[in-house]
Amino acid sequence: MQLRERDAWVAEKVMGLELSDNMLAAYPKYRLPDYPDYFRDVPNYSTDIAAAWEVIDKLSKTHFTEVAMTQLDDGSWGWMARFILAEGEPYWVKGYRMTATTVQEAICLAALIAQGEGIEE
Repeated sequence: MQLRERDAWVAEKVMGLELSDNMLAAYPKYRLPDYPDYFRDVPNYSTDIAAAWEVIDKLSKTHFTEVAMTQLDDGSWGWMARFILAEGEPYWVKGYRMTATTVQEAICLAALIAQGEGIEE
């Protein structure tokens, strides 16, 4: 999956933005909620740390969040992002964790699985 395709997926499924259905995947756009005739470029969630932090801000309203540097399966260093949901009475805990070479990518992947989206490598 291309990074901009993943950005569009995060925009729609995690951030709740309405994507334009007639734009090229390389240049995804979303409809401005208060101005339905206007569109903006989807933020670069997969590569821009400020945009990825918006994902954390959104999910931290319902999930505990954790981001840390970690050793990856190949022995190199990368990043882990985890969103933890605790609810019910008695409560149950479910964690959604992903690792990647960049923190932005780890955040996006973990956010997508926390929202019930299947991840294809």
